[in-house]
Order: sequence, then C-alpha cells, then structure tokens
Amino acid sequence: MRDKGTVTTAFEAAWPLMLSYVTVGLACGVLAAKAGMTPWMSTLLGFTYLSGGGQFMISNLWIAGTPMLSILASTAAITSRFALYSASLAPFLKNKPKRETILATYNFTEESYGITLSKFAADPTWTARHSFALSTMLQITWALSCGAGTLLGNALNVPTSIASFAMTSMFIYLLYVQNHTKGNLVAIAAAAATVIICKNIGASGVAVPLAAICGVVSALILDQPLGMNRTHHADENAER
Repeated sequence: MRDKGTVTTAFEAAWPLMLSYVTVGLACGVLAAKAGMTPWMSTLLGFTYLSGGGQFMISNLWIAGTPMLSILASTAAITSRFALYSASLAPFLKNKPKRETILATYNFTEESYGITLSKFAADPTWTARHSFALSTMLQITWALSCGAGTLLGNALNVPTSIASFAMTSMFIYLLYVQNHTKGNLVAIAAAAATVIICKNIGASGVAVPLAAICGVVSALILDQPLGMNRTHHADENAER
C-alpha cells in the first residue's frame, strides 16, 4: 500500500481543528472589529501572532481602554507559555537536524502543539514536516477566519459579549476532548486553582499565564518519576 503524503497525513490531523478555528476565528475577528481593526489588520495579526488567546486579550484590553504598555506586557506574559511548549518538545527533537527542529517549532499554536506532542510520543512515522504542514494549515485557517470575522463585525452589530465568550467556549471544548490522564487532570486542577486564587487576591492580570505555568509544571512533576523509571529500566536492559 502506498504511504500517504505529508500534506494528506497532516490534513487528517488538522481538519477537525480547522473547523473549530473558523468559528472561533470569526468571533475573534468580530471582537477585533469592535476594537477598531480593519480586516487586513486582523488577518495580518492572525498570520504573525500565533496566540489566539493573546489576540482576544488585545481586543478586550483595547476596548476597556487599557494603556498600550499594559497591553504589551499582558500579551507578552500570556505568550511566555510557548517557552514551556518548546521545552516539552525538546526531548523528541534533540537528535534531529536543526532544520527539522525549526520546521517543527516555527509556527505552532496551542492546538497544533498538542497534536505534535502526542504524535511525536506515539507515532514513529510523524516527522517535523508533518508538524510544519499541520501548523501552517491551522495558521492560514485562523488568519483568514479572523479577517472574515472583522469584515462581518464591521457589517453587523454583533454583541461584544458573544464574541468575548467564544474563547472560553473553545477552552471548555479542548478540556473535554483531552485524554483524561493523571497528568492532564493535575494540570487542569492546578491551572483552575491558580486562576481562582489570582482572582480572589486581585491579581487577575497574571492569572492566565501563571495558571498555564502552574498547570504544566504540576503535570511534569507528576510524570517525571515515571519517566525516570522508564529511563532506568531502559539503561538496565541496554547493559544486559
């Protein structure tokens, strides 16, 4: 049987998310229109800034009249989680050529990162080219959807509250479809607890990035002993 091409394999993994990106991207574009963006501005932002949550944050903070420096600091903080994403991919790419490493990490989003991580861990046929194709498909879908949403938002009077809730809905869906492993459950609990604590002490501005860090770190701490044991057993087998 002939092997599937890189683009076909990546598309099979990407298309469910592409559908969700259309709906959420439209909502993000509508919110961008409320913030005064044009369709071209929204599309360009979608192509160059790979955090959907950050794009929602930019529009929400701008509508709220937040100073530009505060918007920049907030979006920089929420985007810092990509450093953790890259660190978790590093073990799967440490023996790969630099070109492949760049392909796998150049333009991934939260969702393409999740697919890439699971594929690298479970599918030996998945390569950096698959990851790049997957991320590119999602990136193009997102950017065009944001632009279309901004065009729609300029033409229709869509309530801001509806557009703002789209990001929350997407995260609820992503939590629902996750594999409910111990690590994931601990990450969810730690992130939720962090948000609640930050809200109660008046630190809402750092709630999202801090919750992401706490969730990822908690899951890594939980999974580390298992990983160390596997490495130890592998070393013992190699010596034998």
